[in-house]
Amino acid sequence: MNSENFYQDLPSIDHFADLSDPSVYHLLPGDWSVAVSDVKDSTGMINKGKYKQVNLIGATTIMSLLNLKKSFSIPFIFGGDGAAVCIPHSMEKQAKEALLAVKNMAADLYGIELRIGIVPVSFIREQGYEVLVARSRLSSSFTQAAFSGGGLQFAEECLKDPLSGGRFSIDPAAVEAKGDFSGLECRWQNIPSAHEEIVSLIVQSRGRTNEERNLVYREVLAMIDSVYGDETQCHPVQEHLLSMTFNEKHLAGESGIQSYHHGQWFRIWYWFKIRRNVAFGKFLMAMDYRHETIEWGSYKKRLIQNTDFKKFDDKIRQVLSGSVKQREMLDAYLKRKHKEGLLVYGIHVASHALVTCLLFNYSNEHIHLVDSDDGGYAVAALKMKEQMKEIETK
Repeated sequence: MNSENFYQDLPSIDHFADLSDPSVYHLLPGDWSVAVSDVKDSTGMINKGKYKQVNLIGATTIMSLLNLKKSFSIPFIFGGDGAAVCIPHSMEKQAKEALLAVKNMAADLYGIELRIGIVPVSFIREQGYEVLVARSRLSSSFTQAAFSGGGLQFAEECLKDPLSGGRFSIDPAAVEAKGDFSGLECRWQNIPSAHEEIVSLIVQSRGRTNEERNLVYREVLAMIDSVYGDETQCHPVQEHLLSMTFNEKHLAGESGIQSYHHGQWFRIWYWFKIRRNVAFGKFLMAMDYRHETIEWGSYKKRLIQNTDFKKFDDKIRQVLSGSVKQREMLDAYLKRKHKEGLLVYGIHVASHALVTCLLFNYSNEHIHLVDSDDGGYAVAALKMKEQMKEIETK
């Protein structure tokens, strides 16, 4: 298998529950690395009402690295307040430049301190962890990466560790900040739940063996299906609730990031451009306009199909739309399993979901990152970590 094309050459896994099976994963080549970004004090930023900005910074990290390939041919995971992207050795220099550009932009636009670094897979492996990757097919046009082996979480911890952080962080004196943020779009209104609420859920098994962890994850996924129903019922993005927006608050994120370092006249031009494109998009979708490569009338359906509402990275991450009663049933089940020592978990509840778009074209090459509003995965992860700390102190 060619190292450079490692991810593209992987077979696709068609059933999400199969991602709990270790046999579907493949070792990331030893000459690859994990590029990591993490918002420092994301909880404080969220408490200040800056969750949308925190979310955008994680998404921009991914887009800036994807733009080095101009394709979705490298594996990544979005965590709400950061991201991890696996890169081949050939991308390392450019990846450092792109990450530094995102770090500078986050500080200048939002006052957000972003940790960035690149951790070699060879080092992760030396420390007893692995980066194992699978391709999960969620629709005919959308595959996303799944991860196992503990390597991504270890890479993030390396960045936060005061002893090892300096070893893997990026020295601004040694690297020129150069980033292409094109393809990052944020033009949709926050999406209300089709039921009563939107839930961001993270579940991590505490099983000692692969078999034990596999069993826990399959049981949890079965319980989610039992409580929330099939994907058409609990999907956080519903077509009839999707609406493009002219709201300055929602458009300011994309406009500010795309105009960063381009000067006043570009900012004014982009302000008009984004609103023109929103109006044009609304018109084309309403008229069911068909181009030789794009059917605008079905664009919302393709957006929903290409949404990362469920994913796996040594833990289940899922965004669900449902009722308070459904969430209480799931929470009661997870609480029992937690008391039995089988898992730790975190749940964040909001009234709306938010969507951030990564795209190369409007036909099929677009992916949409979804999370619940006002904290999402970042808050759910914090609650899960609190459970883990309680276990460690007992």
